[in-house]
Amino acid sequence: MNIKPTIIKDYLESLKEDNELDVIFTILLQTLEYEILSTPKEYKGFSQYGKDIVAVKNDPVDGIKKRFYFELKAGNIDSEKWNKPDNGVRDTLRMTVDADFKTTYKDFDKLPIKVVLVFNGMVSEKIRTSLNGFSQKEFIEKGIEFEEWNIYKISDLLSNEIFSRYLLINDENIRLFNRVLVNLNVGENVSNDFDSLLNNLLFKNSFSKTKGKLSRSQKLIFQSVNLVAYIIYTESKNYNNLSIAKKYLTHLILKYWFWILKNKLETIKEVINLFNQFYLFYNSTIEEYLERNLNLLELKDGLHYENGGRYEQIGYTVRSYDFNVTLNYFINSLKDKIQKDQYKSYIFRINNTLQNINVLSRPLIDIHSIPIIDNINLLIYFGDIESAKQYLLNILGYLKFLKKNYNKFPDASNNIESVIKYTVTSVKPVYYIDSISPLLAVLLEYIAILDLDQTYYETRKFVIESDITLGLFVPHHSINSISKHLIENTENDLEEQLFSISVNDGYQIETSMFSEFNKELSFEDFKNKLLKRKDEFQYEYRTDKYGFSSLRTIAHYYFKTPYFPDYWRNHINKLK
Repeated sequence: MNIKPTIIKDYLESLKEDNELDVIFTILLQTLEYEILSTPKEYKGFSQYGKDIVAVKNDPVDGIKKRFYFELKAGNIDSEKWNKPDNGVRDTLRMTVDADFKTTYKDFDKLPIKVVLVFNGMVSEKIRTSLNGFSQKEFIEKGIEFEEWNIYKISDLLSNEIFSRYLLINDENIRLFNRVLVNLNVGENVSNDFDSLLNNLLFKNSFSKTKGKLSRSQKLIFQSVNLVAYIIYTESKNYNNLSIAKKYLTHLILKYWFWILKNKLETIKEVINLFNQFYLFYNSTIEEYLERNLNLLELKDGLHYENGGRYEQIGYTVRSYDFNVTLNYFINSLKDKIQKDQYKSYIFRINNTLQNINVLSRPLIDIHSIPIIDNINLLIYFGDIESAKQYLLNILGYLKFLKKNYNKFPDASNNIESVIKYTVTSVKPVYYIDSISPLLAVLLEYIAILDLDQTYYETRKFVIESDITLGLFVPHHSINSISKHLIENTENDLEEQLFSISVNDGYQIETSMFSEFNKELSFEDFKNKLLKRKDEFQYEYRTDKYGFSSLRTIAHYYFKTPYFPDYWRNHINKLK
């Protein structure tokens, strides 16, 4: 049985609010190649004058170029919705011709008008006569065309223009898409069906670079991905669980950007603009997710789950670092737009989070270094150096406590199952690695950056006595690297690896606490050695060039790739 019409119609009917219909309908119009001049988001908080979307196109009915005024309403058009004061269908339709739309579009005012009432329902029998009479008097008799696009019209357009042409073009995609929706609230991880669907959408279709504008079929790839994302977002809200949307859309945006990098599409302006649409939608979803949970950060141990049982000893810390990564990502995505008079509010947010969720100073696995580095970097960026120092001291204190009392360190293999077994049984699993600590190697460099000489000597003593190897991962791909010939993954450059797998193409370099003559290294000598290594790793990120640098944070954490040295060594010589 062909289930496409059922999926599409059921989905459209699930959109209960006008603003939910706005997004999906805008995607549809973009796919139909309307020139959109305004969308509801541009008028948020203001009267839209019966013009939810204003667009221009040669009308498919007669080929004449027209200005289209789309008025969107969720659900059925019944008596209540028709007569509702201020925002009723009748009043908003009347305003489409009563208020002018101002634009610089050439000869816009000379184009004939078509008013389109769009709704994901049907017109009730009681209102049918009123609507017909109103449209005849207010529009048709004045030379203005009028159309209704109801649930069946929109379903047909979505089916024919997006789903059938690209998204659900075969039985496999239909099956995968249906299973993704059915199992969306099942399991902690992104389903294999979703990953397979994305691979079918992105990687099983050739996409060659072309001069000029993208073809319609190429644009459909981007609009299909946007549509999938919005459907998942909507379904997550139906479950009242935006964690689902965060999880699935994070997986999607990483694969999406990897696909662009892999095909070298980032140089095409239209591609960047289309991806940016999704990037902004992703950020708005993350913002909504954070806003739902930020109140928990105002409470002591607010992210702790009281009924979590024995696992909560681990789960609370993992959950807290996961949330911290998301919060820091969002702040980093806004960082360049934050004015200096707003710095205090961000300092308060970061410090309040670190104080109330104190497990953020107690890493379990080495990859927790990512949110730790971000916390320190953000405090430095916003000018709160003392808080950065205190946070660093808190982590160092915990690591010493952990080693002294339990003879262990955060797992360098990043295997949380090993951490759980070790915690429950007190027997170190064979795959638990804590004889080497990349995290402590990074913290030592921050000690130098923040000029904490006394802390350096205390930490040096601790490292030597505990016989801990300090090792940092450095990719072979540095601009001035002399080890590029050792790169094994020649199919993908460093960024392509970063956005698709855990990066292993590199070497571990040990941070020694001794000089060449086997003397314990002084603080000044350590800083001088660090200064010489400042430019050890340099790389020109395509991701940064096109304005998506914050995505690298998510990629590092998602695929458990430790930050590269350029994430913190840029602070060397900036602080005293």
